[in-house]
Amino acid sequence: MKLNLKVLLCLLVSCVYCLSGCHALPDSSGSSESPEQQETFLTYKALPLPDLFVDVPEYYETKSSQFYQEYYVCEDASIIITEDTRESQYISNYDYAVGALQEYQNMTSSLELRSSEAITTDQQMNVQTLEFDYTIGDGDDAARLTCLVGYLTDGNSMYIITCKSNTDTYENHRGEFFSVIRSAVISK
Repeated sequence: MKLNLKVLLCLLVSCVYCLSGCHALPDSSGSSESPEQQETFLTYKALPLPDLFVDVPEYYETKSSQFYQEYYVCEDASIIITEDTRESQYISNYDYAVGALQEYQNMTSSLELRSSEAITTDQQMNVQTLEFDYTIGDGDDAARLTCLVGYLTDGNSMYIITCKSNTDTYENHRGEFFSVIRSAVISK
């Protein structure tokens, strides 16, 4: 039984969405009803591309969704760049990555860490990377994916570069994923 690609994409976007700092906001329509009388509607605001620039290979197509104003796709591979300003101040790249890995473990059927290493960008910025395989779904509907995530901070925001593809094609994209992360430049 083939996994419906739309279901897989929704699950993946939901996982990344939870880790990216995108927030659900209660509807603030200005109603005079008390909070107990108001029906709460969650609305989502698409995350703008943060002030982080990376060199994405030209063969990646720029896309947008209700969660992201811009992200990049090539076949089964994707690159999503987000910024978390909620609790990032004074948190190290490593500590943030450890917390994010725990969140991934809570949201996936299985997770196997391939590597965790600190690297330096071309602009001499420190980046903590996590590389891991994970499964979404169970049984015949399970999807096996591999992800490389880079975490870097300017002291006020945590910038997150999430690169992923199907596990069976990951090695085809691994080099370009590392190149994208190493090219990161914070522009503030």
